[in-house]
Amino acid sequence: MLVCLVIVVGAGLIAWMSAAAPLLRDVIQRGDNVFYDAFYHLRPLDDRTNGPVVIVAVDDRSLQAVDKAFSYGWPWPREFWGHMVEYLDKCGARAVAFDLVFSQTSVYQNSTGDDDAFAKLVGAVKVPVVFGSLVNADGSWDHFAPPVAKPTFGAVNVGKDVIYRQYDPQVYGRPSLAVAAANAAGQPPKLAPSAPFLLHYYGPYATADGHHTHRFISAAAVLGAALQGDAAAKAAGISPDWFRGKIVLIGTITLGTFDLKSSPLSAEYPGVEIQATAMENLIAGQRVRAVTPLFHMLLTLAATALTTIAVVFPRRVMAKILGPILAVAMVLGFGSWLFMRPEIRWLSSTGPLLAVAVATVAAFGWTYFAEDRQRRFMLKALSKVVSPAVAQQLAREPQRLALGTIRTRITLLFTDLANFTDMSEAMDVEKLGQLLNRYLGEMSDQVLLHQGTLDKYIGDAIMCFWGAPLPQEDHATRACRTALAIAVRESAIREELRQLGAAKIFTRIGINTTDAAVGFVGSSHLFNYTALGDGVNLASRLEGANKIYGTRIMISQPTAELVRDRFILRKLDVLRVKGKRQPMAVYELLAERGALPADGQLQSLVSGYERAFSLYQHRQWDPAQKELLELEGRFADDGAIKALLRRIATLRNDPPPDDWDGVYVAKEK
Repeated sequence: MLVCLVIVVGAGLIAWMSAAAPLLRDVIQRGDNVFYDAFYHLRPLDDRTNGPVVIVAVDDRSLQAVDKAFSYGWPWPREFWGHMVEYLDKCGARAVAFDLVFSQTSVYQNSTGDDDAFAKLVGAVKVPVVFGSLVNADGSWDHFAPPVAKPTFGAVNVGKDVIYRQYDPQVYGRPSLAVAAANAAGQPPKLAPSAPFLLHYYGPYATADGHHTHRFISAAAVLGAALQGDAAAKAAGISPDWFRGKIVLIGTITLGTFDLKSSPLSAEYPGVEIQATAMENLIAGQRVRAVTPLFHMLLTLAATALTTIAVVFPRRVMAKILGPILAVAMVLGFGSWLFMRPEIRWLSSTGPLLAVAVATVAAFGWTYFAEDRQRRFMLKALSKVVSPAVAQQLAREPQRLALGTIRTRITLLFTDLANFTDMSEAMDVEKLGQLLNRYLGEMSDQVLLHQGTLDKYIGDAIMCFWGAPLPQEDHATRACRTALAIAVRESAIREELRQLGAAKIFTRIGINTTDAAVGFVGSSHLFNYTALGDGVNLASRLEGANKIYGTRIMISQPTAELVRDRFILRKLDVLRVKGKRQPMAVYELLAERGALPADGQLQSLVSGYERAFSLYQHRQWDPAQKELLELEGRFADDGAIKALLRRIATLRNDPPPDDWDGVYVAKEK
């Protein structure tokens, strides 16, 4: 118990001390940013279309509409903005704020007196108007071109972060645009007007279905309503009621206008949406509040205590691993729960997770040196010669190390590369080794991903099985999924293997479900965890029988009976493989049901082939051939169709005896 206490306190202190080190502080901050942004993606959308802020946005549609109607590109004449302010004033807007900077003289000033017209229109309205402006380091406002009398400014250079998580309501002593707009609207901020705060985002500026968090109205629609009246507003689908009593924020959301920022919710987030979020936060007194340091410390100690106790005391490895996983889940789960609340509470998660990591390492180190050194040494040694699952089971049950086998129902899978012998003879031995290592590694990964047991490699071939050493009710299904995954992975790395010298790679696979003797076989000098029995040989023969039919994956009848409801299978033949007396129906594994959009085509292939095969077994050569030729027209590359056509041609010339049972005898492995 003393050891546990030392580990808990030590891990907590290390985490807190690390937070003070400049380098680790930066790492912790980066980690916190990742969790902070991830938690935002878990929050549901808070619809603000009826909130106090309305956004009039210059979007791509606005640029196209104005260009078409007035032949003006970007920037627009400022007189347009004046007419829009005039319209918003008539609609009863509480305030209008421009998230646009008018620091340069309008390009239309000399020809039309654009700035003067804009100033005149703005000066004639009653609604307060706030202009976005940059603030210089000395606290002075940047130049403002339009001759507006006594303009009200709000700072738009409110942050330097790449991702806007924090908002500065004051810039070099000047109010930000959000603060200035709230004051102008008669809704003074409920948050401190000088202290930066974490923004309480309400959602993405637009969802996948086009819904906006805030009410977004196209600037072209507002301009049309301002210039052409209610009829244009009605045609554009906007209502004056949308603006009544609202702060109307005017800005841009297009890439061409260069006002795209980043937020925790999106790498591309309009700056005007950030300003709208800040305005609502200030008006409502909302922000993301960090939990108290005391709460943070207590959670850190609780997580490290759970980790330490769970690692030190249990004997089983999985139970030891469960402790840190539960501690991590506790920290992240509690942190996300706090973040999901209406009033967001931010729990910095990286510090507690660092403490959990330190406690995990320390506790495992203690158990390694004090209790489990011999067991872990055995685990490491065994993992070199048997599958990880076998090694872990033996580490828990050393008595199973005795040589011997038990009878177990398993599903075996054999793979082999077509024409590998010819290919290897033409390759440099070094490249051959690289090719085999890459190929076997990738294919073995598919076996392990589906919880299979790797038995052995035989040159380019792989032998593996499911159902032992750990029971698996769905062993046949796992084997079939692995076979399909091997085919997919082979296709994905085909170009890489070609560069290593494999001109053409094609893996043949045989699968059989059988009772087998499974266990350790060998001597005290060398042993292997393997499967033995006649059914093992059948799986190998099925792999080789693919050559007869030009197929990739052949499965036995016992396997087919277990998986036919989950996979699309084609009955290929009734086959007596070499070395076997009893014939057996064999099937081609084509796909998992529902996994491919072309399921209907495969079903058509299966039903057509099996009709032809039934006719073939009843010696009806012509109808069978006709059916196959029709199928061949749609499936020209299908090897099984071609194989059966060749066989029919042979039997037509050399008919089988009267007692022929429709069984095909394979004469090669």
